[in-house]
Amino acid sequence: MQRYVFALLFATILITGNAHALQFSANAVMSTPGRADVSTFLYYSNGRIRKEFFYYGEPVVQILDANKHQSLMCFTEQKLCYQNTSMEEINIGIENAMTTACKNNKSLKCENLGEVELGKRKATKWKVVAKQGKKNQVSYLWMDKELNIPIRQKLFNGTLIELQWLGREKLNNRDTDKWLQKIELPTGAEQKSYQWFDRELKISIRESFPDGNTQELKNIVVRKFNDQLFAPPAGYQITIVKTAGTKAASKKKIIKPKTRPANTKPPVKPAKAGKTQAAEKAAKPAVK
Repeated sequence: MQRYVFALLFATILITGNAHALQFSANAVMSTPGRADVSTFLYYSNGRIRKEFFYYGEPVVQILDANKHQSLMCFTEQKLCYQNTSMEEINIGIENAMTTACKNNKSLKCENLGEVELGKRKATKWKVVAKQGKKNQVSYLWMDKELNIPIRQKLFNGTLIELQWLGREKLNNRDTDKWLQKIELPTGAEQKSYQWFDRELKISIRESFPDGNTQELKNIVVRKFNDQLFAPPAGYQITIVKTAGTKAASKKKIIKPKTRPANTKPPVKPAKAGKTQAAEKAAKPAVK
């Protein structure tokens, strides 16, 4: 799924264990005019995300765990999972609000330059220095005091990113702040989009573009999940994929069946070959 977050081009902010206490499920939907919607069902819990979607007609479960630096891709018809473990940080695709410009990124150096006012909103200005070889790349970032999100960014390459607050708005019964995002490139070209920032989840849950494309989290339900939901599915063969720089060799193991976790849906019959994308999208989420 695409990233549902305000753009931060010079630093990727990743979820860690206690970054956000809320747990929720939702449908991530990408819409393009003239095409069928692409939908992914997901569960999020404290640095972990489980995605369920169809891959060439086969239901697939993907589990990303930033806490364990582990990713898992499971194919339901084959009862087979590929597991990859790396000490590199995993971007799970859902970012949260930041308390400082350098949160969770030790490669950056940040200097607090004080409080300012931008568009009637109070913000903290930060100087951010990133090392690129022997050179320092200096950018500036203005963090909204209330929401802890960057509302202005002046990047080392001359790119300017600004968020203009348009007020509060109800979106699918969710309380959101609506923003106009403008990106001015060094070439002079300008890009615009609209963002809806969920006040409870602290993430952007909808983005729309001038060409009619949208990406959105729908049917959001805040609830708690059993940890087993983010573990390898029961009864599947696990193939451990060797990662460059690690000593672990590929091996196989079988996960013994356990009781189905609470708050999960019952198994569904996998989609048959030849189904259209629209028909696949209408089917229920993949089996656990």
